[in-house]
Amino acid sequence: LIEDIESSGNANVEVAWPVGSEFPTLYRINPKFVRCTRETDKVTIKRKRLIRSSKKVEEFSQDIYARKYAMKRGQSVVWFRPFGTEGQGNQIIPLKLGNDGPYGEPRWFGNAPGVVGSREAEELNVSYFSNGRMLSMLLTVTNGRLTKQSMELLKNVKGSQSQGGILYLEAIGEETGGPLDEKVEKVSIKLDKLNDLLQQDALFLEYGKDKKADILSSFRLPPILVGQSSDYNRATAQAALRFAEEQVFEPYRKWIMDEIFNKRLFPAMGIFRVRATLRGPRIIDPEDRKALLDFIADKGIMLVRDLIPIAEEVLDTMVDESKYTDEYLDTPIAQLINSQPALTVPEPDSDVNDLQEQVSTIAKRLLRQSHDEVTGHV
Repeated sequence: LIEDIESSGNANVEVAWPVGSEFPTLYRINPKFVRCTRETDKVTIKRKRLIRSSKKVEEFSQDIYARKYAMKRGQSVVWFRPFGTEGQGNQIIPLKLGNDGPYGEPRWFGNAPGVVGSREAEELNVSYFSNGRMLSMLLTVTNGRLTKQSMELLKNVKGSQSQGGILYLEAIGEETGGPLDEKVEKVSIKLDKLNDLLQQDALFLEYGKDKKADILSSFRLPPILVGQSSDYNRATAQAALRFAEEQVFEPYRKWIMDEIFNKRLFPAMGIFRVRATLRGPRIIDPEDRKALLDFIADKGIMLVRDLIPIAEEVLDTMVDESKYTDEYLDTPIAQLINSQPALTVPEPDSDVNDLQEQVSTIAKRLLRQSHDEVTGHV
């Protein structure tokens, strides 16, 4: 669906309710086969929503002028009605970018001239290797003309196939005498090099860079995400990733799930206290995390159970808290470290300056020690 939206500005989801089933089946419809009619039919949409103040489910209806959607492949046409409207047949959930007209537009549509211009510039640079852009020399024939065979040879002398070859030109002089005196002028051929006009490097490089920047701005993406910048450091890269996640990807994921599930499918299925979300990457500033861990460690307010999420993240596994007693899990870390100084001894290959790695090492040792004690008692 995301590929359809970004490439064409439209995406369509078919919602089919099997007979006797409480849950619908979703299918992707290729947007290039979907067409829609004008908003001429007046229909009633019935929806349900949860009122948070009273915690009651309210059903409401709304009269709108809706479109009909059709999927045409060859001579076969299948009609769909908008999701939530009354009638027979399967329903469709249309998604589009923009609100101007029945069809959406891809994000790069406003930069379409720049996209075409960048392609033309690339084709011009590529054609230089086989055809050349400017004339390499100027050939002048005085008091005569080249033969037809020589003209054909000149037309074919270009590109890499002519390297290392020898060009033989033949010219015919002009006749200047009378009927009884056939006199032919002396012919001269002159070659003038035009090396000063030759192309030394690719053309429109700055134009291509500007067009790439314009396209990135239409997608609201920092250059580092597409490998277009090399002057980033750790701080600026972290800020760019955080901006892209908060301003671009997170709202995009929320919009997709709301339009399909949270606002349409879930209320139609009678589900009101569950929301569908798409998880994003965890972007945490190392400096902020280190400062927080330093504060918690110095104040002695971190408990053993607080180390379990850190250990799970480092070990990429799940820790079963039921194996440990509540008394042990609620023990402050500072108290255990004071009673067991060996817990803070770093590993041989670990970074002693990385506080997160030190905390994860302590967590692993504490969990391993507690697990051994539980096993010994059993």
